[in-house]
Amino acid sequence: MIRPFRAVGFRGGSDVVTSRTYVPSVSWSRVPSDLPPHHVLRLLEPAFRDDDPQKAARTASAWFDDGVLEQDSEPSLYVSRTQEGGHEAVGVLALVDLEAGRLRPHEDVIAAYAIRQARLAEATRAHWEPITAYTTQEPVAPLLDALTAGRPDRRAGAEGRTDEVWAVSEPGAIGALTARLASQPLVIADGHHRYAAWRTSPERAGRYALTLVLDPPSMRVGPIHRVVADMDLDEALKGLPLPVVELGGGDEAGRFVAVGESRCVLTDGHRFLGVDAYECAPRWVEDVFTPHHGLESDAVAYDPDPRSAARAAREAGGVALLLATPALTTVTRAATTGRLLPHKSSWFRPKPRVGMVMRRWE
Repeated sequence: MIRPFRAVGFRGGSDVVTSRTYVPSVSWSRVPSDLPPHHVLRLLEPAFRDDDPQKAARTASAWFDDGVLEQDSEPSLYVSRTQEGGHEAVGVLALVDLEAGRLRPHEDVIAAYAIRQARLAEATRAHWEPITAYTTQEPVAPLLDALTAGRPDRRAGAEGRTDEVWAVSEPGAIGALTARLASQPLVIADGHHRYAAWRTSPERAGRYALTLVLDPPSMRVGPIHRVVADMDLDEALKGLPLPVVELGGGDEAGRFVAVGESRCVLTDGHRFLGVDAYECAPRWVEDVFTPHHGLESDAVAYDPDPRSAARAAREAGGVALLLATPALTTVTRAATTGRLLPHKSSWFRPKPRVGMVMRRWE
């Protein structure tokens, strides 16, 4: 179920690796319009711009030929440490067999996005960005302390964040780590579209998913808010039998949703109305609010920043739905029971630095 692998990375020191890799924002769906040469996002462009994935395959092949990318000589597991703002996240990168059923999603996906990811992986025969998952029983961090004592094999650092990676090839350490990971369900925190895509790989090797596994204390979680244009605030709650609380502004709205995961604030950027949906707020929005108004999926925008969402609603003459953060127990329950939460119910940090550890198969 859990396998070591020969990682792919950029050849060069910390400055080179930093300049060619990328730290995604909390909720990212687009790449910058102007990318420098040899930047990792050139390998991901087809998944975001719906380009021909063979373009990425040709780019990757040229980079290997030119020595821009290199592959490690022996299979390893990889310890990853991210430090940012006084917060440290330590985990392990491994290949997880998607046919074993241990890697569990907690959110639904949009089929078109998964199809793009599948086409990219099939064309390039590679996983350029890992799935992020978390342990549900025995933590992995206690097994990693001794493995980070030496100099890291790869390092990147910029804007107050440092990412370091150590290759672990010693059989005893690999055995202990694989046994720890294989003994429990691993819940996907980020990368649901990659998971959905890679499960359909026509090649058995492609169904081993590049996965970063962290423990829950290493992660921070927050909500992703919704914005609907051209909607009147008073009309938004008509026909929905929920008590409404008039709130004084954005700060009070933040305190209101912080009380519990079933709370939601609707705002047009001027007024703020609080409701308690009596279930996880993203599920209420998806199962009740959206169909009540006959909204198609493309009529809803997503924003992890509540102030930005409220501003977008004001500018679009619409309504923002500011959601509470789903509890980690709710996320885990959704993954282990199969009753998935809606697409973009939450965000998890830290997102792995894209390009630090990649994998390809022959």
